[in-house]
Amino acid sequence: RQEVTRAGVEVETRRTAAAAAERAAADCREHHLAAREHLHAARLACVEIQGTLDHLHETIAASLGEGAALPEELPPPERRSELEARERELLRELEELGPVNELAVAERDELETRHTFLTEQRRDLERSLASLADTVGELDATCATRFVATLQEVAAAFAAVFAELFGGGEAQVELSDPEQPLDSGVEIRVRPPGKHTQSVLLLSGGEKALAAVALLIALFRVRPAPFCVLDEVDAPLDDANVERLCRLLRDMSRDTQFLLITHNRRTMAYADVLYGVTMEEPGVSRLVSVRLEA
Repeated sequence: RQEVTRAGVEVETRRTAAAAAERAAADCREHHLAAREHLHAARLACVEIQGTLDHLHETIAASLGEGAALPEELPPPERRSELEARERELLRELEELGPVNELAVAERDELETRHTFLTEQRRDLERSLASLADTVGELDATCATRFVATLQEVAAAFAAVFAELFGGGEAQVELSDPEQPLDSGVEIRVRPPGKHTQSVLLLSGGEKALAAVALLIALFRVRPAPFCVLDEVDAPLDDANVERLCRLLRDMSRDTQFLLITHNRRTMAYADVLYGVTMEEPGVSRLVSVRLEA
């Protein structure tokens, strides 16, 4: 019993010591948490102070200008009054200057860069325009040469075709301004048999039509085409001129297929195939074709 009693006392003692130790540990934890919070608050304060210090350095550097070195340490107290007086004097001079555009230098640099770029672009455009002018000049010269050569060929062919259709006479195609062939007009002067030379505009209706057909056929002789459509070109012509025109078209039909819209029987007699519309019953049209070639 004595040992049990002694063991019980020892247990109670140790329980009391354990409780005291737990209370001490809890107090330590509370002190630790409080210390961590103080440490965090101190770090935040340090960061804030460092940010404020950096901002002050930037403000001072902006006030002093780029490239100005900040002093390693503050000036002695005896010079502070002198520096403050200098500061007031500089502030007064700044106020007298009035508002100053602090971005003027940057804007000037930007404008100079833009001016350099535009100047180079202008040079490129001027070189391009000069090159285009040379190219246009070469094209104009080539076109003028080819146009004059083609006009001479057409004039020769027109004179021959005109003589065939009119049974004689003369025809000329010439430029109104030979010095400027690309801007010049074209004059057509003809002399039918038994008449004097005159402009084609002064001919009668039938002679104008025949002269126009002669010019068209002359163009086809110089630059042949696979087919040609003629609509009522023989309407203002008399029978003799119709015969001449049909014989000429018959000769040219070996190289060019002609499609003539006509009501003239003489013209139809020279055709290889006839296409027409008939109305055997009132109100009912029917297409009819007749092949006349052998």
